[in-house]
Amino acid sequence: MQKDELNTLLEIKENPSTTQRSLSRKLNISLGLTNAILKNLIERGWIKVQKLTGRKILYLITPKGMMRVTNLLYERFHETQHYCQHTKDLINHYFIELYQQGIREVALYGINQLSEITYLALLDSPLKLHSILNNDPSSPKKKFLGHEVLTLSDFFQRISDTPNPENLIILSTVNYEGNKILNAERKKWENISQKIKIFNLEDLLKNNTQ
Repeated sequence: MQKDELNTLLEIKENPSTTQRSLSRKLNISLGLTNAILKNLIERGWIKVQKLTGRKILYLITPKGMMRVTNLLYERFHETQHYCQHTKDLINHYFIELYQQGIREVALYGINQLSEITYLALLDSPLKLHSILNNDPSSPKKKFLGHEVLTLSDFFQRISDTPNPENLIILSTVNYEGNKILNAERKKWENISQKIKIFNLEDLLKNNTQ
């Protein structure tokens, strides 16, 4: 509820003339929930309604409401900070296990927040970054975190002649569809497909948060 409350306040701050229907679509919540949130914000004195001509109205954040926004943003920051540190610690522990199993290099698949956290964990581990991979046409980045970004086909082409590809693991930070693309691409390279391990980091996080 606090997340929807904060998002509503932030949206009203940017666009006081917004409507309940627009808020509902923008925040991806039901119209009934939007109405309930607005009523609660008004009752608490965090926003006020100013009537204009006809049926038009403005939602205005009060000084008390701005204080609420500041407090909620502060709480969100600390929740995010806690999540990042907890995730980094889990991944770092996993890296130690991989090293003990003989893994020496990591190929990071995906460009997102989890990739960034994984990269930071990698810097504190005995493993080395081999490459960063991406196969998302909507994110045609050439560099990420200061490193060259390879397509999956370029990556498998480069390692096809690697003497010991079993020392390398691909860590995926993408969704189900992205992983299907990765597995389909790996199957094309018969000489190494069974030697290259793939692990979805989302599985590690789910197993340690249940």
